[in-house]
Amino acid sequence: MSFDDYLGLIRSQVGGKAFVNDQLLKKALGELELEQHVIDQIGGAMVSRASLFIFGAPGNGKSTITERMALLMGAPIEIPHAVAIGDEIIRVIDPVYHKVAEGEQPVDRRLVKVERPVVTAGGELKLQQLDLTYDPQNRYYEAPLQWKANAGVFVIDDFGRQEVPPMRLLNRFIVPMEKKIDYLDLSASGRKIELPFLCQVVFSTNLSPTELVDEAFLRRMAYKIGVGNPTPESFGRILRYECDRQGVPWDDKAIGYLLSNLYGKKPLRGSHPRALVARLVDLANYRQQPPRLTPQSLKEAFDACFNPALGSLVEDDWARPAIG
Repeated sequence: MSFDDYLGLIRSQVGGKAFVNDQLLKKALGELELEQHVIDQIGGAMVSRASLFIFGAPGNGKSTITERMALLMGAPIEIPHAVAIGDEIIRVIDPVYHKVAEGEQPVDRRLVKVERPVVTAGGELKLQQLDLTYDPQNRYYEAPLQWKANAGVFVIDDFGRQEVPPMRLLNRFIVPMEKKIDYLDLSASGRKIELPFLCQVVFSTNLSPTELVDEAFLRRMAYKIGVGNPTPESFGRILRYECDRQGVPWDDKAIGYLLSNLYGKKPLRGSHPRALVARLVDLANYRQQPPRLTPQSLKEAFDACFNPALGSLVEDDWARPAIG
C-alpha cells in the first residue's frame, strides 16, 4: 500500500469522540477498586482520546487501568502489512501488538483487520525504538512503536525507570502530542516523512511526579490522575474477591486481623490481597490441607510476601528518584 493511501485509511478510522460512559467503564475496569473521581477522569480522557499521566504508588492498578482501556477503544481497524514510500518499504503490522480481529477479513489482501492496538513500553524503552529502523539485509524499515500504536493507545509504563533521561524522553513526544504529527527519517535515502500521530499517549509511573517532569510538560498533559492506596474498606472487598476467586472460604475476622495485627503502619496496596491469598493457597497445598483464613495462615502468607528482613525494600518506593 502506498503511504498516501495509508494516510487516508488511518485518518478515516480515527475521528470524533469515543462512546464511553460510566457503566461501560466500570464494567471494563471489572474488579478494580477505584474512587469515583478517578473513574470519572479516566472516562473523560477516553472520550476525548486525550493524553494521560497516571501516577501513584506501585501495586494499585495503574498498569491494569491501561490494559482495560483497550476494551473501550472502539471497533477493530484495518492496517496494511507494509507501506511503500517510493522504493522504500516500511513494515507496519506487528503480531506482538496487533491482534487479528474475529470475523471476516478485508477483501484487499494488503490489509488486516485487527483489534485497536495497545503498545506498551516499559523500563526497556530506548529512543531508537521511536525511530524507523532499517534492516539492510532484508532492505525494509520496521515501523516505530508510536506508528504501530496509531488508532490505539501508546503506554509508557514505568516512566522514569528507562535508561533515557526522563526529560529527553518527554521532549521526544512534546511536538507529536501538540501537532498530531511525527517526523521520521528514512535513513537509507535521507528523506523525511510526516506521520499522523493518532495514538492516545499514556504515561504511567510509580515515582514521584515532581522528580520526573516540570510544569511545562504537565501543562501539555490533558489529564493528570493520581491513583491512591485503597481504603481499609476497599482492601477488604479486594481480599474477599480474591478469596472467592481462589476458592478460599471467607471469614469476616480476617480483614480485622490483617489490618490490626500485621499491617500496622505499612501502606495498603491493591495488589496485596492477590499475593497474600496466593501464598496462603500455596502453603495449604504443600501441606495437603484445604486453604483457610486463620491467624496462622495469614501470618505465614504475610511473612512470605513481606519478610521483615527485607525492611524498606518492600515497604514503599513511591518517592525514589528517577534514573538519569
